[in-house]
Amino acid sequence: MDEDSLRQAQARAATRIAATQRGHAARAQLSKQDAAAAKLQAVQRGRVARRRRFVVAEATHAATRVSKPAATEAVGAARKPLTPKQLGLSSRLPKNPVAQLQFLTFWSWYVEMGTKRWIEICFDLETELFQIVLDKHVSVLNPTHANAALFDTLKSVTSQETRVLSMHLHEKLSGNQHAESLRRPHLECWDLHVGAKINILGRPTTLMQCSLDTARWLGYHAERLRLIKNALEVNLTKYEPVPIVSAFKSDKPQGLGQSRIEAEGTADLRQLMNQVEALQLQLSRYRPAIASQLAAMAEGP
Repeated sequence: MDEDSLRQAQARAATRIAATQRGHAARAQLSKQDAAAAKLQAVQRGRVARRRRFVVAEATHAATRVSKPAATEAVGAARKPLTPKQLGLSSRLPKNPVAQLQFLTFWSWYVEMGTKRWIEICFDLETELFQIVLDKHVSVLNPTHANAALFDTLKSVTSQETRVLSMHLHEKLSGNQHAESLRRPHLECWDLHVGAKINILGRPTTLMQCSLDTARWLGYHAERLRLIKNALEVNLTKYEPVPIVSAFKSDKPQGLGQSRIEAEGTADLRQLMNQVEALQLQLSRYRPAIASQLAAMAEGP
């Protein structure tokens, strides 16, 4: 009985020794295969590097491939700006047709006590101050009230009282941009367009019309930002085939009955700038040089 137990113990020990040896041999073989694969990949990378010219704009892993700091690469990219074709621009950016424009001029009106009152809103592009002319023009909607004894008590209320105010405004109530406008020190030129609703002395006021020069200024910036946004979308779709969310899509086309000035004057520049910024941040993960150059063009004059 003792001899049988001894034989079983020897068989188990031999089995363990054989299993250990097989494990050591398998691990050694795997390590050799890994070393051979790493050497082959290194050789292939060396061949590709010799065949392919290094492009700073595509250096997404520059920190692991080269010893130069990222700041040096950024300076090199800035020295040689990419061409519009390399940036994905379908055409060159337009020129400002009203480069000497100083004021953006809008008009609005409202009805109070049977009287229609006009407001003129001027925005100084240099000081970023609003010059608001209250009661620019006043007209009584019902002419029979003008010289009627029953309505004499309303003359002091409905009469014209022109006042000129200069101030900063802080609230934009339209375009789902109210909270965003409160985070900035005051409203800027990018917040203004025909159809925008802003808070003027506690009264929600919609900008109804704009001057011709203002419409040309808005149209120029809208076209410039749309070209940049389209270029960002074209570059981003090369790396992310996922459809772009609806918040970044281009604006809906204008109706056939709308004139060119109305279409230009109604462009929401703040919305376009937010879309450009979001797309630029996304593209900077893949093509930082293109994203930074397009962002600089969006912030330009």
